[in-house]
Amino acid sequence: MRAACLYIPHFYCQIEYGKDPSLRNRPVVIVGMPEERGFIMDCSEELARRGVVPSMPLKDVYHLCYDATPVLARRKEYGTVWEDILSSIAEITLRIEPKEPGTVFLDITRLPGMFTSEERIARALTDMVSEKFGLDVTMGVGNSRFLSHEAASSAPGNVRVVPPGTERDFLSPVGIDRLRVPDGIRERLHLLGLDSLGQISAFTLSALTSQFGAAGKELWEIANGVGDQGRIPCAFTITDIDREMVCEGPVCSRQEIKAALLELLDGLCRELEELGKACRMIKLVFDLENRTFFEKDFFMHGPTAHKDDMLLRIMAGLEGAEFSSPVRIMSVRAGALVNYTGKQERLFRNRSGIEKSMTEIRGFLRTKYGSMPLVRAVRNDSAALLPDDRFIFVEP
Repeated sequence: MRAACLYIPHFYCQIEYGKDPSLRNRPVVIVGMPEERGFIMDCSEELARRGVVPSMPLKDVYHLCYDATPVLARRKEYGTVWEDILSSIAEITLRIEPKEPGTVFLDITRLPGMFTSEERIARALTDMVSEKFGLDVTMGVGNSRFLSHEAASSAPGNVRVVPPGTERDFLSPVGIDRLRVPDGIRERLHLLGLDSLGQISAFTLSALTSQFGAAGKELWEIANGVGDQGRIPCAFTITDIDREMVCEGPVCSRQEIKAALLELLDGLCRELEELGKACRMIKLVFDLENRTFFEKDFFMHGPTAHKDDMLLRIMAGLEGAEFSSPVRIMSVRAGALVNYTGKQERLFRNRSGIEKSMTEIRGFLRTKYGSMPLVRAVRNDSAALLPDDRFIFVEP
């Protein structure tokens, strides 16, 4: 996955600057309403450098912002602007994961084909938001949420792309204060003299898991640029998914049609799996060279997200079909989508992935406990009279 983070620094302050430009030259704090007991929602960059951060009670940081201009928060207006920004972003990609107002993560894995490069995507988004809403925007691109957020926060201009393979070098100088970990973990890291991700990445996974357990694994993954890579979901309901292919040459034979369909269905099923969906119906459309069309709907025996099931059903339905001209363009559409609950079939269709996962789990457990706490029973001597002698325990 390639993730992008669109970041609007000091979001609330920027909205107030648009209403009163004179505030740009003064230290400003956005303060919650009186019933919120005067908590700071946002502050200008000058006050941030003094140590003021959101959620601080105003009375506790008065010595840091004694000369600040307080502005009462307008939550409803801030929320309306943020919703309009998200709606504008949805015109380019539907895979959106908003965090706090001013920060949103996007999945741009499939977009470079439309914009030729990730940098062009980022610039198109930042220019759109900046021109439409009059806000200063930065954007970072990387292979995870954490990485893209760090890239957006430290962008030298307004865009920063971290190419694949350079994640560890980019994250090396990042301080551990940027990590969202419990205070106890952060304190132990400081006591061990580990103040940056570069120092953490110098340790092996086993060394960190033995010291910090499951948190050590997360630290190692983030420091090496492979953590926080969960799929960004689609923010809107998807009714259909389709794929289209322009054939390089005339497609006539059954074998050529089967090979082309297999390629189309492969991409279709990958997207279904990412969405956690299965389909009950496939619509097939052939655009023929004589400018006629062949269309047919294929209904599955049960919801499926596997290409072999789809291909078998389609090829059986095409048995005996005759086309008046070679196929020029073909497309498939998955309809009648349902939430996919049949993921257990992957246990039988992807054994290599399971074996790799089991090897990693065994290594983690052995590192954490010093031995393998799990065992499995295998048959030892079927002729033994005692049941206890018929099986022995071995490592899984």
